[in-house]
Parts: sequence; structure tokens; C-alpha cells
Amino acid sequence: MKSIGYKQSNSDHTISLKGNKKAITALIIYIDDMIVTINDPKEKEALQIHLAQEFEMKSLGHLKYFLGIEVSRSKEGIFLSQ
Repeated sequence: MKSIGYKQSNSDHTISLKGNKKAITALIIYIDDMIVTINDPKEKEALQIHLAQEFEMKSLGHLKYFLGIEVSRSKEGIFLSQ
């Protein structure tokens, strides 16, 4: 990830971040699960291409569960419950 501009978080080694004034990407990896949050469609596509070249992977769509935490969305925002 360092080769494409991501920096590992000092506080949590499972998080890699990349950002500028207009876009930020957070990549969270735990064993064989990954969460990507991104606000730039071009960066999302570039990241997917890079990761697909290195690893066998598939997109499962919007996040619903991660490490025992349920994620739901509404007009009011994103809600987490355990």
C-alpha cells in the first residue's frame, strides 16, 4: 500500500490512509476482511484495480456486518450496533 501512497496509521496498524484536500480513503484490514471507505470514485477504481492485481478478492457491496458489528444506513446517518 505504501507504493501507491497509503500511510499506515500510527494508532492502529490495521488502518491505512490516503488523502488530499478533496478526497480521503481509509482502508481497514483484519485477517481476510477489508473495509474501504472513500469519497472519490476515481481513487476507488484505482484501488480496486491495484488490489485485484495483488489478491483474489470480490466486492460484497455496502457494509452490513464487520467483526460482530451490524451497520445500517438511513436518511439520518449510519448506525452501528453490536
